[in-house]
Amino acid sequence: MIIALTAEEELPAELQTIHQLFDHGLDLLHLRKYHFTDTQMCRYVASIDATYRHKLVLHSHPHLAEQLQIYRIHLNECNRQNRLAESSINSCIFSTSVHHIDQFNKLNSSWRYALLSPLFPSISKSGYGQHSAIFEQLEQRSNFNVGLIGLGGIKNDNCLLPLQAGADGIALLGAVWMQANPLQNFIQCKQTLSKNYNTFHKDIHWPNKKTIS
Repeated sequence: MIIALTAEEELPAELQTIHQLFDHGLDLLHLRKYHFTDTQMCRYVASIDATYRHKLVLHSHPHLAEQLQIYRIHLNECNRQNRLAESSINSCIFSTSVHHIDQFNKLNSSWRYALLSPLFPSISKSGYGQHSAIFEQLEQRSNFNVGLIGLGGIKNDNCLLPLQAGADGIALLGAVWMQANPLQNFIQCKQTLSKNYNTFHKDIHWPNKKTIS
């Protein structure tokens, strides 16, 4: 599984790139537009082809989920601890973020997957993960009821390492939006993983899979 996260700010040709990513096999796109008003978020989502709506994940504006027909919601650590998920739309699929393998191992199966970061020094945040990368923690995974998606500093030359170490997929941010050719960088990562598709994809485990119409 390959997930992409949007930049927080709007970028030139962003919507065009989003469609290109989906056309070339992107599995899910996390929408990180925290500063958007409700109107701006609705306009942004409406600009993405409706055929990809089921692949969108809200990082904010959960109250718009039903209106936008987006049934995937991502809750950060703060919202997870405040149990926001329990008061949200019951039919949604939830994901979350953690920054240590111990946090991940304590997650229950109400979470479809969690983004574990930073595996490597960040591309999008200068200095982040330089001395606190947690790739080595993957071997301590004991929770297999929740999907584990590696995030942070992942690019073509290291994208296979998280899967080899036990992750179920990767998430890309800087490797897409901070490159001169976002699509080409995504394609390179996808091709690297595709060469090992039969080895790793068959082991991906989503135990709490829900059907969303």
